[in-house]
Amino acid sequence: MKKVKTKYQKRKLNIFLIFLLFSSLAWFISKLSDDYTNRAVFDLEYINVPDSLLFVSASKQKIDVKLKASGFAFLGFNFEREIVKIDVAEALKDKEDYIVPKSIYQLQVEKQLSKSMDLLMIDGDDINLEIYPLFKKKIPVISGLRIQLAQNYMLDDDLKITPDSIVLTGPKKEVEQISFIKTELKKVKNISNNFSESLPLLKPKNLLNTKFSNSKVDVSVQVVRFSEKVLKVPVTVINLEEGYEIKIVPTTISVLCKGRIDDLKSLSNSDITVIADYNKISNKDQKVIPLFVKAKPKEINSVKLTEKSVTYILKRKGK
Repeated sequence: MKKVKTKYQKRKLNIFLIFLLFSSLAWFISKLSDDYTNRAVFDLEYINVPDSLLFVSASKQKIDVKLKASGFAFLGFNFEREIVKIDVAEALKDKEDYIVPKSIYQLQVEKQLSKSMDLLMIDGDDINLEIYPLFKKKIPVISGLRIQLAQNYMLDDDLKITPDSIVLTGPKKEVEQISFIKTELKKVKNISNNFSESLPLLKPKNLLNTKFSNSKVDVSVQVVRFSEKVLKVPVTVINLEEGYEIKIVPTTISVLCKGRIDDLKSLSNSDITVIADYNKISNKDQKVIPLFVKAKPKEINSVKLTEKSVTYILKRKGK
């Protein structure tokens, strides 16, 4: 009999708890259907920046708002992590400044809220944007590659940089002061084969808001084994004063030529022109004319005069 009574009491308690749960749930649902007001903080994300402009920053990264909505709407709303987008394309230009008026971004925020939510208030003023018109400038790249060639080797051609220039895109006040860009310094020794390496560009510290079309370039050199050949080349005098004749000593100059062995084999003194330019005399009392190589075959990498000048005797014709 005692067991039956205990079982009956437990059943009554369970029934009571079930009714309490349902009545509490009904009360809770009823309350959620009521309207409430609450404050929230939205993070701002700036979008639709025109291609002709560079967006740097804005005076606001967050906004405080006051919202009105039903309890159901607030139930699934994360007040601390909501993000709203600000359309930069709707900014207004005031002289050199760009501004998103409060009235404009308030409408943008309202459009992004749930239809069950009403925006009652936004704290703060207009949003000031740090925006610059984009300016483009093409500048050459200067290599920082330093090469020490192995003995009896030389460069077969000029050092090549690919690309040899880049485009800077940024505020005019930054871009216009840059006329070239350097690569990172790279030293290599004892080079006897063709060499190539990708080198990063060194970005000047004052280019805070400027973008590079390339962050690195390829630098390469062609290396060949060379030989030498000495030729006796006649000296030709040019720009002599009219009515005068000249005698120079010596009349031929030794020229040291460097190049590929096959190219040197076919090289003759008629392929090289050495001139003594009378107009280049700096002091006529010294009776010395400087010498220059006027022409050489492009296959020959270098020519070097063993003498830098010749002496001369000048006299009038017919005397």
